[in-house]
Order: sequence, then C-alpha cells, then structure tokens
Amino acid sequence: MMKAAVITEWGKPLQIQEMPIPRPGPNDILVKMVASGICHSDLHEARGEWGIKSTLPLILGHEGVGSIVEFGRDVCPEKYNLKLGDLIGIQLIQGSCLECEFCLAGRETLCMSRTSSGIHKHGSFAEYGLMNVEFAAKLPHGLDPFKSAPLYCAGVTMHKALKVSHARTNDWVSIVGVGGLGSIGIKFAKLMGFRVVGIVAENDHAAAKLAREMGADEVYDGPSDQHSAFVKEKTNGGVQAAIVSVPIISVYEQALSSLRQGGRLVMIALPSTKLSISIGECIGKQLEIVGSLVGTRNDLKETLDMAQKYHIECPVQMCRLEEINEVLNDMEHSRYTGRKVIDFT
Repeated sequence: MMKAAVITEWGKPLQIQEMPIPRPGPNDILVKMVASGICHSDLHEARGEWGIKSTLPLILGHEGVGSIVEFGRDVCPEKYNLKLGDLIGIQLIQGSCLECEFCLAGRETLCMSRTSSGIHKHGSFAEYGLMNVEFAAKLPHGLDPFKSAPLYCAGVTMHKALKVSHARTNDWVSIVGVGGLGSIGIKFAKLMGFRVVGIVAENDHAAAKLAREMGADEVYDGPSDQHSAFVKEKTNGGVQAAIVSVPIISVYEQALSSLRQGGRLVMIALPSTKLSISIGECIGKQLEIVGSLVGTRNDLKETLDMAQKYHIECPVQMCRLEEINEVLNDMEHSRYTGRKVIDFT
C-alpha cells in the first residue's frame, strides 16, 4: 500500500488515503517518489475551477521526481538508456498517440489524444506513480531532485514560453508574476541573454526580493494597473515580449499594453474569464498574441540539459504530503513565494 493525496469530491480538501501501489502496464515505469512540486494548476483543479470531468478519486500532481523500481513487460530499458534506480520525472504530459500530424511534427502537446498526470491519470502526490516510457525524462546527473522537480512543469513551461516569445539577445522581456513559474523564468531569461523586468503584486516585498535574486534587471511592485507605464519608462518604449503567469485579466491587459511595436504576448496562465483586446492597437503596433502549454518532450530535454549545464536550481520550500491542503490554501492567498515541494523521503 502507499500513501496519496486524493481528490474525492471537487472543491473539497484532498484526502490523505492508503491506496494500492499501482502495477505498471506494458509500456509503463513504476517510480518510487522522492519529490513533487505543487503547481498552481493543482489548486485550480482541486477547486473544480476548470470543469474537467476527470474520474474520481484522483491523485493530483505533475512535477514529480522518483527512482525507477520496475519496468512494464514491453519496456526495453536499454533502448531508453534507463535502469533501475534512475531518477525520472512524472510530468504533465503522460502520453499521446504518436501518430497524428502534431505528434509526427514533434508537437505532442497539441495531440487530441494526449493524456495528462493528475487529469486523465493519477499524478505525483503519492509515494508511487507510473510514467509512460515514451515520455520518461531522466533527471540529469548532478541535479538535486528536490530543487529540480519544478523543472518538469514550471521550468519547461517558462523555457518554452521564452522560446516562442521570439525575443533576441539583449531584448527586454517582462516576466509577469514571480512565483513558482516566474522565478525560474527569470533565471532562464537571463541565461538566454534577455534583459528582464519582473512584475510582482503590489508591495509584495518577498517576491520583489526573489525576482532580484534570480537576476531581474528591473522589478515593479506597485499598483497592478500601472505596471505598463513603469515597463515603458524603464525599457524605452516597451518590452519585446511579456510572459504572463498570473491568471488575472487586468494583469493580462497591462502586459499587452506594455509591449513595444512588433511585441509578443505569451499566455501561460489560465484566467476563468475572457481577455478583451483593442484590435486597432494590435494592428497598429503589429502585436502578436500566442498561447503556450508546458512543452514537448524535446522542450523538456532542452530544459533539463540547460539546468545541468548552468546548475539551475528552483527556489523551493519543502513540505510533507500531509500538509497539502494547508499549502493549497496558502497558495490561494499568496502566502509564500517560489515553489513548495513535497519531500517523500
């Protein structure tokens, strides 16, 4: 048996339950969990805010790192350069058809048959979990599993968003929201050669301090409806790209307004309402608005390789599985910065 944090009813606290250790299917890997980051999307789903009709009970979590303890019968470990004891991730995308036009083009995050941890399948808030071998990503040697677990969602999400921003070396970009996503996004942005404005909530001194520690060139912690003016002043007219990790429409509006001519808004946060835009402004300034969803297998490999090369560590705070509801409540009320990571050891 294993201990797990389980959704039994939408909008209700997660239940810590004893559940059977899962048996790996033919193409699965059984993992003994070491660590799991707690993502803001876990909060949204636990609260039932996305309307996803997942089958309950369900184990959330998609930023796990654990050691391989068993391979499914059809898995050839040598083919994937894997062995018992290796550390791999339990990330969001668990599988796809591998046959459609998107999968064949290496864009499996667009596959209509993709499956996700903590949505279609049990996730990483448990002492054991399963991972499809085709999507297994080994944690590079030398990386701390606790400080690297968020790379499997927050890290790859921000790295991919920065790649699709089309920003070039020395361009200004804004990272809007400096929590679990934005903090690591600043680190990646600086390593990619960008100048960075970190945007945090008004008077959030802890987040402002974290933004500076991660390398932001400028930090704004004033009224949220004025961040565009600050950005334009500090960047001589606006940023080339704004990466928004805060699910608030007014923040999106400010980010769009903060773009220079030809700039690009990259959306990774999921508000529950719609964004109203000025078509005239978008046409006149030739702006682009794009959505970005986590990353592909190749994006994740690039993210992990970059983390190993530059010794990237996510700013984390440790917790126990039994504290999951307290953490989700603190997250909902912005009571901490960085990423909370469950320690299963």
